[in-house]
Amino acid sequence: MIQYLIQLDPIWISLAPLIAVNILFLTTLATFRFVRNKRPRHEDVDRKEYSRFLSKFLVEYWYWLLGPVERSLVRLGISPDALTLLGLVVSAISGYFFHLGMVGAGGWLMIFGATFDLLDGRVARLTNRETRSGAFFDSVIDRFAEAVVFLGLASWYRDSWVLYFVVSALIGSLMVSYTRARGEGVGVKVTKGIMQRPERIVYLGVGSIFSPIFAYLVSFIWGVPHDFLTMLALIIIAIFTIIGAIYRIQYVLIQLDPAPQSKRLFRRFVQRWLM
Repeated sequence: MIQYLIQLDPIWISLAPLIAVNILFLTTLATFRFVRNKRPRHEDVDRKEYSRFLSKFLVEYWYWLLGPVERSLVRLGISPDALTLLGLVVSAISGYFFHLGMVGAGGWLMIFGATFDLLDGRVARLTNRETRSGAFFDSVIDRFAEAVVFLGLASWYRDSWVLYFVVSALIGSLMVSYTRARGEGVGVKVTKGIMQRPERIVYLGVGSIFSPIFAYLVSFIWGVPHDFLTMLALIIIAIFTIIGAIYRIQYVLIQLDPAPQSKRLFRRFVQRWLM
């Protein structure tokens, strides 16, 4: 099966499901726009802070779209921890496809795996099974799931300059999460920041899905590699996760030990242009 997929033209791996998904996406998006004002706002949309890199409308749409799936999982009695582990398995498979250079398939699986991370928390709340141990387990597994995807990308780009951006993106992603956890550990709630996990998933996942298609469409103008958009997404993620981590460090330090006005320039710049 893997050998068959490897022999397929990369564009069809991205394009075949993309056609079906786009039809579903446009249909459901139009439906959501129509019913959005007639239904209560999803509580999870306002529970989290999102930067300018990701629209709240799209977040709310995604929650609405997954509503029937959540209810089905509750009826089936599937535990939140099982969904968390399933997301890790799918992410590992995504990393393997990235390792093979099949960025279209890797992108689809990355988004699919991340969806389980969204569902586990929702199922836990709907079944009154939210626990501190569950939240800890989910957070740790999320880091493993993200790291294994970057590991696959690092393997694919091991002989390329892109490897430096893969490693930088991984470090930046981990630091964005760590600065929040450490900040909360010293009593500072850190919710704002750019290029958080949902943004990273959207940029890398969608970029990888469209990458072979983009390369095919512009091939008559100039030659680009089939993973061009994947590389571009990695560069963006690498840069802005580092900036996001530095902003959070600055934010926590100011909350713990208010700095003179002159030392807040970087924080104001990031807040003004990147938040």
